[in-house]
Amino acid sequence: MLKENPKILIPNFFTGMNMFIGLASMFYSIGGDYINAAWLILLCTVMDKLDGTTARLFKASSDFGVEFDSFSDFVSFSLAPAVLVFSYFSKEIPGGKILEHPYFIGIVPLYVIFCAVRLARYNSFQSDDHDYFSGLTSTMSGGMLAAYMVFAIENPNFKFLLSTDIVAGMMLIQACLMLLPFKYPKVKIPKNKIPRVFGISYLLFLCGLIFMRRLPWLLWISGILYVLIGVMITRKIAVSLNNPTDFNPEKREEQN
Repeated sequence: MLKENPKILIPNFFTGMNMFIGLASMFYSIGGDYINAAWLILLCTVMDKLDGTTARLFKASSDFGVEFDSFSDFVSFSLAPAVLVFSYFSKEIPGGKILEHPYFIGIVPLYVIFCAVRLARYNSFQSDDHDYFSGLTSTMSGGMLAAYMVFAIENPNFKFLLSTDIVAGMMLIQACLMLLPFKYPKVKIPKNKIPRVFGISYLLFLCGLIFMRRLPWLLWISGILYVLIGVMITRKIAVSLNNPTDFNPEKREEQN
């Protein structure tokens, strides 16, 4: 495989970096450096984007790369966010009694399991749909959790954001969104010039924020907007299936 197409090393390098940085994030979380741990998870989202982009650019996709990418994503966007949240609250909950807290002994493992199912399902039943993902991606989910934790920890005036109810509830919602068959648009470069320039500029802007470690709230809001777009697209598709005449001019004319 390598002899036939040595370019596969390029996307797999970024995949390996994704896993390496995800592991480093877990080490930081265990050591109590939650800010660095969260920013490293966000850096993993850039590595994940680069491995897919370079694979398409150099036509270096492979079955090995697909499996390697899933293992990497599981480390960086499932285990690393779970360790971040669990490590933080194990320190914050008085008396170190986090194992007695029903949220974290249930929802944190559930988030990891749902993420694993999401990745396994994607590999086993890859859709021919080149425009949409089915279910929230693990990359987006892990990135959103990391951005939220950075903002909440860095802003003690908004301490209520680190309520166990809010964080656990958010993890549960995102875990369910990974398995619900909502349609989320795949990030592509538009063909039209103006949307293409805007799209590339915005992606570069977000990547710049991650490298400079700025405005985590904007990164989180961008994730929320992406989720809402997925909900609206899914609703539109459902309406079109239930009312085909509303989207078929020929049938509408026949009825009239």
